[in-house]
Order: sequence, then structure tokens, then C-alpha cells
Amino acid sequence: PPRGGGGGAVSYQLQVPDHIVPAILGRAGAVVKEMMEMSGATIKVSQKGEFAPGTNNRIITISGSQHQASYAHQLVSAKIPQM
Repeated sequence: PPRGGGGGAVSYQLQVPDHIVPAILGRAGAVVKEMMEMSGATIKVSQKGEFAPGTNNRIITISGSQHQASYAHQLVSAKIPQM
């Protein structure tokens, strides 16, 4: 897909509790794939067992143009139950 649109590339990192990750990924990655298609951003989730230091949180990295990444950030955040 063509890159660009909406300024330079940006990248966000979110920490998400391990038990929430399946809701973000979906079956065989279907949900995360849909979020990437909708936003145009790249969404990467750290491997199972790969946590942010000192936590049980997996790291989600969102990257793309400013617009793509902020839209993807909203989509991912909507899947995380508010604490």
C-alpha cells in the first residue's frame, strides 16, 4: 500500500495486559488485520511471554503517518477495557 499522507511517520507504543491481547489480535489475527486495513498503520504486538520490563504487559507498537497512527491508536484503545 502507498505510504504517506498526513505528515511524517510516527510510532506509538502501548502497554497492554497480557490477558487483553487476544481481544486485540482476534482469531488468527483477524481483528488486528482489520484495524491495520482500516487505519493504514502497522500494528505489531510483542511475542507471547515478551513483556515490558517488570510487568505482565505486552507491548503494542503502532506506526504510520500521524493520521494513520492516531486512528489505529483509537481503534486499539477501544479494545482495551478502561481500568
